[in-house]
Amino acid sequence: MPPRYTPRSWHLLVVALIALLDLGVLYMVLRPNVTDDYRAYYIDRTASCFPRITSGYYPLGQPISFVPGRNGYDRDTVRWCGFMPPNSTGIRSFGDYGILKFSIPLPDDDLLLTFSSFANTSADKPRREVKVLVNGQRVGTLVYVDAKRVNGGIVIPQRVAKAGGKDLSIRFEVPRIGPPGTNSEPVTLQLRLEALRLTPLGNTPPAPGTLGHKGEAGFPPPHKSIS
Repeated sequence: MPPRYTPRSWHLLVVALIALLDLGVLYMVLRPNVTDDYRAYYIDRTASCFPRITSGYYPLGQPISFVPGRNGYDRDTVRWCGFMPPNSTGIRSFGDYGILKFSIPLPDDDLLLTFSSFANTSADKPRREVKVLVNGQRVGTLVYVDAKRVNGGIVIPQRVAKAGGKDLSIRFEVPRIGPPGTNSEPVTLQLRLEALRLTPLGNTPPAPGTLGHKGEAGFPPPHKSIS
């Protein structure tokens, strides 16, 4: 006759605790308590990049150089999401967008955003458009018809700049130019930024052709601060 096992009360208590632990783990798997950024990138897959931990510090009015060794502010403090680290060609976007974030005291004035940029396109391809959004509001559109430099000059209205409090987010949305490859990632236009500058509009008069408040115009010639 096989031996009979009679569990003791503390055995049952241990089994019950293990079951409760398993239920807790299952609940956390089904209802994870994570940040919005983590959920968007790792769970919902609605974001194409995961934000870096960065201070957002920037000396307002100074040119930023994204190419090491050139004159200008060169600390990597505003590259927040969707841009590769600086190298000899600047910072290059990956995914559907790239975001720069500035945590600075904002003046009681509109801002002039100037920058130099390139895109991986050519004259034999369709024209490509890159939307520029500040704190979620569209302020301009970049147009690329070949591989030549595009110098941007965009006026950011004061109300738009201050919509994020002390955080000013500049988002460059790039178009998809091909179907997903073998890794299921979409093929997107790659934007490259060499330099950028934010200046209170009252301190730097906009050059001819600078984008107005509606953000639908041409681009100025190379700005002295980013040439």
